[in-house]
Amino acid sequence: MHIIVDNSFSCRFSSGIELTSFVTSSTILCKSWKTISSDNYENGVRLSWKLDKEPASDFTILAFKATLDDSSNLQADLISSSELKEDNILDFEFLCSKKIPIFSFNRTALSLFRDNHQKLDGLKSEVY
Repeated sequence: MHIIVDNSFSCRFSSGIELTSFVTSSTILCKSWKTISSDNYENGVRLSWKLDKEPASDFTILAFKATLDDSSNLQADLISSSELKEDNILDFEFLCSKKIPIFSFNRTALSLFRDNHQKLDGLKSEVY
């Protein structure tokens, strides 16, 4: 999973089609690939990440690498955002919009998030 934050845009979920012209007309693809393919990831529980802030750029790139065991099933076992809300997990509310009021989240990815929540919460302060 890869998250790219551009400081000139507000934080909101968007589909690939909406971002296509922006991504293809900027250097973001090359910068992202450079970050993703490099070493020096910080380790968490079955999850590693690298934060890349280039001083001469407005881009902040946050790349994730997950290490999953054989029992992890990434194709199935989805959880609804409404179910997350019922469990008082509000970290993903920003993904909802008027057009997309409910989404599904992979349960394995959610498990990785929960296992690394404290470190990721600290990382959030580095991004903003």
